[in-house]
Amino acid sequence: MRQLFFLFFIATVASCQPPRQLNTIRYNGYSIQKSSGIDSSLYKMIGPYRENVDRTMNEVLADCEADLLKEVPDSRLGNFLADAYLWAAKEKLDKNAEIAFMNHGGVRINRIGKGPVTRRTIFEVMPFDNLLVVAEIKGSLLQTYLDRIAAEGGGGGVAGLSLRIENKKAVEVMIGGKPLDPEKTYTMVNSDYTLDSGSGIPAFKTLKQNKSGYLMRDAIIQYCQHLQSTGKKISLEPQKRITK
Repeated sequence: MRQLFFLFFIATVASCQPPRQLNTIRYNGYSIQKSSGIDSSLYKMIGPYRENVDRTMNEVLADCEADLLKEVPDSRLGNFLADAYLWAAKEKLDKNAEIAFMNHGGVRINRIGKGPVTRRTIFEVMPFDNLLVVAEIKGSLLQTYLDRIAAEGGGGGVAGLSLRIENKKAVEVMIGGKPLDPEKTYTMVNSDYTLDSGSGIPAFKTLKQNKSGYLMRDAIIQYCQHLQSTGKKISLEPQKRITK
């Protein structure tokens, strides 16, 4: 009981004190110097993990026939990624998938060189955990999306279609060998980021989507493994998909 009374007394006295105003702030600077030595115990501890990671990341997944560059308006690197998404979507999500996209800013390296392509390279080109999504899109809205791509100068990657940029508009759009039909509904493969953020097209948020938790990075890796298992190299047709 005495303890409770004492605590009550202290709280009452403290509450009667006038609030204090902060007048000055002082700080002390502490320098941190980089050591030139190596912590041998830590080095030994992480060594086996690093070796396992390196072994996995250095695994060759496919062979590239020529340099793939991040270019505009037509990106061989972006088109390769879009090809991977379209293939993966047909295999894993929806066999009726018709077209696929890779946004230009999402391609995080400028080049995949000719020769062996490792798992590490795929993680570098797609470091994000974005998901592959299949969505139904009406031709008129698809035209709006393509016009936005054209207004930005092209780039990124497309699969299953071709177009020409004229006066910052997408013209001569061909899908499956046929002109784009504004009234038709197409099955599009894209990223959850592009669709959920709207990517400048607010109507994207209202599209009917098939989300399965399938990482875009995994789609690229499995596409490369598929090519390797069938004795094929990463190779794109010589004609451009986006022209000016």
